[in-house]
Amino acid sequence: MDAPLDVAAVTAALAAATRDRVGRVVVVPRTASTSTDVLEALLADPTAWPDRSVLVADHQTAGRGRAGRTWSTPARAALTASVLLRPPVRLDRFGWVPLLAGLAVVRALGDVAGVRAVVKWPNDVLVAAPDGSSVPGWGAWRKVAGVLGDLVATASGPAVVVGIGVNVSQRDGELPVPSASSLALAGHGGVDRTTLLAAIVGRLVALDERWRDAGGDARAAGLADECSAVCSTLGARVRVELPGGGVLDGTASGLASDGGLEVTDADGRVTQVLAGDVSHVRSAGLA
Repeated sequence: MDAPLDVAAVTAALAAATRDRVGRVVVVPRTASTSTDVLEALLADPTAWPDRSVLVADHQTAGRGRAGRTWSTPARAALTASVLLRPPVRLDRFGWVPLLAGLAVVRALGDVAGVRAVVKWPNDVLVAAPDGSSVPGWGAWRKVAGVLGDLVATASGPAVVVGIGVNVSQRDGELPVPSASSLALAGHGGVDRTTLLAAIVGRLVALDERWRDAGGDARAAGLADECSAVCSTLGARVRVELPGGGVLDGTASGLASDGGLEVTDADGRVTQVLAGDVSHVRSAGLA
């Protein structure tokens, strides 16, 4: 179990990592979900949460994932935080925000822990299993972090609450599923959560600025190529369980202009997927 987060240290680290481009910083000892807290706070007083505000919890008991899933971690064993972004770009380009956050996590893990990580579209960050064992749908990779974006309407325009959870020091028996791992289990123990948070937010703010400068056009900013380069889903045979029911089989062939996944079926038809559970049937040289 890591030491408790210190609000002064967290605030100073975030200010340094973002060159004072962070908004409000809140550190709480325990909460059900950092993203739910930010969403509820926005409804109560939107002006109290400026662009790039951060809420981080020492212990999150009911984190939210896609499709209404929830998860929990032992106290102080994970980094659990939410970042509020208010990008002045077209709404149809907001789909890039979770992908930029995933890229930020991948790069921060390399910076802080020296670990190679990849993104499983749309919101899972994976590291290699130390023993090389395989799990169906995941190959020899394990989920070490997750990203979830919540779109919210405010009086000053749409905003995105980006929830980020990284498994840091969990041991065997402290993770919910065989496809999960932690930095400690992957051989990268001793990572300081404040340092990791600052690295992630610093990377995210830098990517976000490039994206905004291009008007939300990730391709023009060069960010689409950078997201593609760390996405293990691209080139893999996939099976997508669609939100409304049904299954799509094919090859993940690219990222669409709005951040969606392009899947090419056996007949050469390309379908754009905006949401769904993606299983890797055959990994593109990564498993």
